[in-house]
Amino acid sequence: MTEQELYEEGWERFPWWWILLENLFMFVPWAIGFAVMWPLKMAGVPVASLAYALLILVTVGWLLKVHNCSTCYYYDKWCHLGWGKYTALICRKDAGNPETGMKLTVVYMILPLIPIAGVVAVMMLRGFSWVLLGWVVVFVVLNGVQFAVLRPRGCVHCKRRYTCPGSAAK
Repeated sequence: MTEQELYEEGWERFPWWWILLENLFMFVPWAIGFAVMWPLKMAGVPVASLAYALLILVTVGWLLKVHNCSTCYYYDKWCHLGWGKYTALICRKDAGNPETGMKLTVVYMILPLIPIAGVVAVMMLRGFSWVLLGWVVVFVVLNGVQFAVLRPRGCVHCKRRYTCPGSAAK
């Protein structure tokens, strides 16, 4: 990546509060998703919740970091999520294939649908629950804020604003 491809006014380092806020808006919905699917058990084991957590760990926590973050300008730097620093701990620079990474982002985009389907299953098995419905509303709102508000604003300040295939600020 040449200096000309970088958005000159982009932030070299995102502030700590931004990184914290954006991570909260990702991790809290994941925790809610894990919790609302907890009743879906087989032999007393919350298989749906565990499978959801495993999917997040493997795709978001590892594969997307290797294929997207290792090839990013922010590798070993404080990007909008701080994941450039995390990625430097788990793999070397340019370890992945960005094209594979973009294909894997489909998994990232369907993650919010899994707990919604799980809640439908829980309610079909156990009956309607206002509490569960309330948690789903919170889950949807937090995901909406992260996707429609925080992510695009992070992209606006990103050095790769115009060259990143996943940018929401083009």
